[in-house]
Amino acid sequence: MHRASGWPARGPLRGLALLVVLAGAGAGCVGPGLFTDFSSVSLGSFNRGLLRHGRRLPPRGEGYLVPALWVSRNNQFGTDELVAAVRRAARRVQREYPGSVLGVGDLSQRGGGDSLLHRSHENGRDADLIFYAVDERGRPAPPADAMPRYGPDLRSLPPAQVQNVRFAPFSPRLFDVRRNWVLVRALLEDPGIEVQYLFCNQALEAAMLDYARAHGEAPALVDQAEELLRQPGDSLPHDDHLHLRIYCAADDRAFGCLDRGPTRWWKKRWKYLPPLPGPGPELAESLARSLAPFLALGGLVP
Repeated sequence: MHRASGWPARGPLRGLALLVVLAGAGAGCVGPGLFTDFSSVSLGSFNRGLLRHGRRLPPRGEGYLVPALWVSRNNQFGTDELVAAVRRAARRVQREYPGSVLGVGDLSQRGGGDSLLHRSHENGRDADLIFYAVDERGRPAPPADAMPRYGPDLRSLPPAQVQNVRFAPFSPRLFDVRRNWVLVRALLEDPGIEVQYLFCNQALEAAMLDYARAHGEAPALVDQAEELLRQPGDSLPHDDHLHLRIYCAADDRAFGCLDRGPTRWWKKRWKYLPPLPGPGPELAESLARSLAPFLALGGLVP
């Protein structure tokens, strides 16, 4: 992963740089994220956290843009890993389907902490991604200055006022199952992050999974998507955007980053492992000889 400002990447070099800085700090106040190599540090949890040296997502890049409403909020700060992953995913969709532009909403505010509009997004590991859409003629629709909602038939619903924010009007559009699935696939396959959740409306999730299965996507990938795509039960149904949350980076855990919820995705992985070889006769005989004395002590061997 490329890093800005010439600072070392995460890993051994980062640890060495940190030791150097701490050694020079003497007896000064030392705490998580106060003395680092100025790469991002995610502290606390998604709903009670902070963000040190957060990376700002530029308003526009290859395959994505931040609509004006979200530019005005200035909540485009995340960990280095999150920002880089969003940019890579948008670029991948655009290269598979030229002309695609991903709308990006809120990440975290500078420094993280409480948000007036979210119950999460506090430590730089959450991002709101506006769904790809097509117009009524099947042509890619550019991101609106809004988050269009989609009903059971995947058609956009009339604009609604949410938490005192009225989104701008937008043209009629349809949920683009194909490109939204590619976005999900790009995030799950990104080696630079580990996805914890993809919050999404249940009907939209079903449409993407059906598309993936019908087009021969790897069963393990589809199973993973089915596990991580979920409609939240304690907030809005997420029929207007995909909410990405990633796990703490390994380095950030040492500074106090906390993963809440499932610690890792393991479901059904055993199905895709190669079959284990059965013990040959030599191994069986060796085990029998080794266990015989212990079995005899227990009265199990005559």
